[in-house]
Amino acid sequence: RSVPEIIQFSNDLCYNGRIKPLRESNSVDLRPAIVAYRVQGSSTGRVNREEARTIASLLVATCRRPEYRKKSFGGISLVGEEQAIEIDRLLRQYLPPNEYQHHQVLCGTAAQFQGDERDVVFLSMVDSSADGRPLALRQDDRFKQRFNVATSRAKDQLWLVYSLDPQGDLKQGDLRRRLIEYACDPMAAQRVLERELRRAESEFEKEVLRRLAARNYRVRSQWPVGYYRIDLVVEGGGKRLAVECDGDRYHPLEK
Repeated sequence: RSVPEIIQFSNDLCYNGRIKPLRESNSVDLRPAIVAYRVQGSSTGRVNREEARTIASLLVATCRRPEYRKKSFGGISLVGEEQAIEIDRLLRQYLPPNEYQHHQVLCGTAAQFQGDERDVVFLSMVDSSADGRPLALRQDDRFKQRFNVATSRAKDQLWLVYSLDPQGDLKQGDLRRRLIEYACDPMAAQRVLERELRRAESEFEKEVLRRLAARNYRVRSQWPVGYYRIDLVVEGGGKRLAVECDGDRYHPLEK
């Protein structure tokens, strides 16, 4: 149901690239498909009032624009239902009841959106950092499922509203950092893959590289070592794994 840019985050996160989008990016008139919107907010308990006000303001403003006139809207809290309740309270205060119903507005958590969808979805990260130190790592399967559901509820456009500095407030590997960085530049991973594919010297190398990249491995092509080059090098955890892709061209059956 989602355009490729939206579903690709879930595709990489949970499905090893197996999802095949059925819609093209140019099938909708909303651009861009993903919008990252940072605010100067802070969370108290499970509520980030600045993020809630921002989402309510953006939703009210967008539904007034002609390209959004027939769109349905959703607001999803990535932490708890308290934030979703605050967003809904503001929307009911500033959006006339007939517009609220016309746009099929729904606010809730990822679990409450399970099996549901909207044309345009606003995500609230909620979390903030008060002391300048990185937050505790969030990467286990429970959060992975939550992020998977939340990011895949939008069909045409996904907005991510957040207060965190991904580099300063979040550790490498944190799902929140991964989502923010993806929303800021959805095509970054694809550009890296295309660059490495151009360096590859055979179709065999390219196929191995594509399969490794689809499983979220960080792969470099044609890694120089002295006078030689290694076909592929997989990096991770401070270590490197060399992969040689010698096929029939260099090692025919008689050898």
